[in-house]
Amino acid sequence: MKLSENIDNNKDELHSIESIDFSTNTPKNVNIAVTPLKPGGANFKTHSLVKKSSSKYAYQPSVGGAAFPILFLSIGLIITIACLLNIIGVFSTVKPVSWFMLLIGTIFAAAGVILTYWSYMPRVFDKQLGLYYKAYKVDFNRDKNTSKKQIPLKSIIAIQIIGERITSDDGSYGSFELNLVLNDYSRKNVVDHGNLKSIINDAHILSDFLNIPIWHAKTHNAQ
Repeated sequence: MKLSENIDNNKDELHSIESIDFSTNTPKNVNIAVTPLKPGGANFKTHSLVKKSSSKYAYQPSVGGAAFPILFLSIGLIITIACLLNIIGVFSTVKPVSWFMLLIGTIFAAAGVILTYWSYMPRVFDKQLGLYYKAYKVDFNRDKNTSKKQIPLKSIIAIQIIGERITSDDGSYGSFELNLVLNDYSRKNVVDHGNLKSIINDAHILSDFLNIPIWHAKTHNAQ
């Protein structure tokens, strides 16, 4: 039975992930970190795993993951353009607040560009190349055994899932990491978002695709 069948519409996710009976759990005789690799994370699904071919899977932004950075960019551009028009006298006389708002608009626009860049960056498992890579372009001249952006598939020994409770003044929510465990017991983060059901489904797909186990670490609390 798929593990995702044990999750009822993501209710009580942070407790659910601790009670899941994974077929292969983290071995106790190896030194693998079981704390979040990227503390924090979104409270919504940011990426979707898509089958590109029989030999390739790739992550692409979800609807929410695509809209969020575009929203930042759009707000920033609107504020920036409006302030520039105000400053050059199209709307009215120059006001001190226009320069302040121009700065705010520029910050929003810059944040939108950065978020868009990282959100749309390909995260690909390619059996033909024998690589997992997180980059817009594969560098075939780089030593894939030492690159931080591209990893030999044969060096991946497990999929790790870690849950984290993010707490703030506005409340709390669950965020979940899907990490790759390498043969030197180091880890690489693939995605980190708030949809446990999607994380588990992705872990199953990648586990079958790469013929490696799923290892689970307990939920952690973050302030």
